[in-house]
Order: sequence, then C-alpha cells, then structure tokens
Amino acid sequence: MKSNHDVLEEYIKKIILLEYEETRLDKSLVNVNLMLKLDPKVHVPDTLTRIRILPTVSVVGQNGPVDRNKQGAKCEVYVKFLPNTSETYKNLLNISKLIKSLPGVKSVRVVSLGGRKVTYKGRPIVV
Repeated sequence: MKSNHDVLEEYIKKIILLEYEETRLDKSLVNVNLMLKLDPKVHVPDTLTRIRILPTVSVVGQNGPVDRNKQGAKCEVYVKFLPNTSETYKNLLNISKLIKSLPGVKSVRVVSLGGRKVTYKGRPIVV
C-alpha cells in the first residue's frame, strides 16, 4: 500500500509534467558528425558561426583540428539540430545541403548519426 508521501509525490510529478507539456519539444535534437571540405582560405570559426545561424540548428562544435593543404581544408564538426520530418535520410540531406550552401564549403560528408556510422545503400552520404 502506498504511503501518503508516495501518493503526494506521484500527484506532484503529474502536475509538473502537465504544466510543461506544451513547452516541451515534440521531437528530440539530432546529433550528427560531418566532415567538411573547405576552400583553402576559409576561416573555420566564421564557418561554424554561419552554421549556428542556419534554421533548425541548435549547437555546433569542432571535433578536431583543421587539416589544411594546398587544395583546401578538412574539418570534422558536430551539429545538433531539430529535424523537420521523421525521415532520417531526408533530414541528413537537408542539413547537409544547408551547410553546403555556405561560402567556402566545397562538400559535406555525413560521418555519424548519434554515434553510429552512416551510409545509404552502402555508400556514404556526400553533398
């Protein structure tokens, strides 16, 4: 049998959940790691700032050092964003295309999604 304390605690939890139900997100944020190929003279912090202001993007960060050579630069970043649809592939394409449209970004390759490597029909997703 539940004590009065347990019953009271259960009611309080239900009230709190109901109170914040309308302010909670319908979907969870998606965490994706991307490999960016950039023009040689691109300033990576500026590119990360541009990614941060894209629609649906919540968090952006760099996963490692920038690898620069004469052809350009490579940089792995993580992006947390709010998906538009329930279709994972479509969401990955949408965010990759948005990032690819930024100045100095040559290509975007999806490395992992939620910590798991990503391929589509056995091939990497590259935009």
